[in-house]
Amino acid sequence: MNGYGRVRRDDNLASADWPSLLTRVFHDLARIVQTEIRLFQAGLEPILSNMVDRLLASMAALMAFAAMGICLLASIVVFLNRWLGWSGSLAAGGGLCFVAGLASLWIAKQGPSKPKAQLDRSFEEVIASPEPRST
Repeated sequence: MNGYGRVRRDDNLASADWPSLLTRVFHDLARIVQTEIRLFQAGLEPILSNMVDRLLASMAALMAFAAMGICLLASIVVFLNRWLGWSGSLAAGGGLCFVAGLASLWIAKQGPSKPKAQLDRSFEEVIASPEPRST
């Protein structure tokens, strides 16, 4: 109000603009939260996808190696039975399995590390994607 008891026109405009300003603030805040969720999802999706792919590949390889190992072990035990008898051939087969287990454990610890560039590219794709339009 000015000195004459009248309300200035600027005061009316400022008070009338508050609802639209609050709407814009909430809309911007919602867009920021959506963008953060998309960034989190984009970072998490390649990690989980790679982990599931490696798990399935490892399980298939494990089953194939287990079947091959059982067949090979049985043939070695039967072959060694001619010279060592059953106890000696089973002991040799057990030692062979132990050495194979140690070798597979060592190979598993030497697993390949994924490059960080793949994760960085996934973040760049999300950041460069257009924002969703509100209706």
